[in-house]
Amino acid sequence: MSWTKQDRIKAVLSGEAADRPPVTAYRHFPGMEYEPKKIAQAMVQFQEEYDWDWMKINSSAVYYYEPWGNRYDYENYNASHVPTKLDCAIHSPADMEKIEELPGDTDSFGRQLEALRLIRGQVGLELPLFQSVYAPIAVLLNLCGDRSPGRYRESPRQECVLLDYFREHKETTHRALENIARTLASYTELCVKSGADGIFFAEMGLAREGYLTLEEWKEFTVPYDKLVLEAAGEKPVILHTCGIYGNPERFTDYPIQGLHWAESAPGNPPITGSEAWLGGIAAMGGVDERLFGTGAADRIATMAGRSVAENRHRPFLLAPECTVDASSFPEELKALRAAAEG
Repeated sequence: MSWTKQDRIKAVLSGEAADRPPVTAYRHFPGMEYEPKKIAQAMVQFQEEYDWDWMKINSSAVYYYEPWGNRYDYENYNASHVPTKLDCAIHSPADMEKIEELPGDTDSFGRQLEALRLIRGQVGLELPLFQSVYAPIAVLLNLCGDRSPGRYRESPRQECVLLDYFREHKETTHRALENIARTLASYTELCVKSGADGIFFAEMGLAREGYLTLEEWKEFTVPYDKLVLEAAGEKPVILHTCGIYGNPERFTDYPIQGLHWAESAPGNPPITGSEAWLGGIAAMGGVDERLFGTGAADRIATMAGRSVAENRHRPFLLAPECTVDASSFPEELKALRAAAEG
């Protein structure tokens, strides 16, 4: 059998081993993220250079918040390749009450749908495309002016701006979350209609141990996540739980086909042996994203090669554990790509 990219991703996300693990990496493209034609061109060029097995469309890290009123300066990015925030939508409970359900093509969502259609038109049907969608709780947190506790960022529980809303304005908070979730569900449906083969659902670190209690997470996160995920219909979903203490085991009852976590980060389980608790869900990851941009091609090759060898006979997707640095060296990305063939 001669495996195509579509064959490979479909097999793995159906719970079967492929001829080799599908491999991908993704990064941001500062300065190109605000215009559909520019981001589409950048992502297609990135694909052509490295021949990934599938594309995780990695758009602006903040476009999920703009339809409700967050504003950003795309002329000035911080060290994490995120545009500088000018203002957030929610400063008070009264502002929280203004968070309404929106059409799924509102503002930046519409721009991203246009970019998705442009990418599909340029790469054809052979390349699997997965559109990123953020968890509703992560969107609400950022609308309140906070930043999601993803990756390795310090995020003390006492600094979480949502806790007072949970305690003092529970009904308003639930209403805002439902309106955000319904908007994201509409957007997800439009992504599928615009050419996405699947959804890459980012939890953005909100499952981190010690940030929200398990009870808060179950009440304010789970039902709204599932509302969005159901909108993907029969299309596959890969869920990303970000950073340290990401609790990937919490998501095995979600309607997902792939689960992406940072096994090299503190508090997270290894991928090897995870079949016991994943069931038929495919594991994704295997390479510490912090190596990229440091001149660590040899270390990346070693880590990726080990991950491929250890997970050869199971459904597994090889990838960095999160977004790689925008200044990653070509040799590093090529080392990752080559390891998949091993």
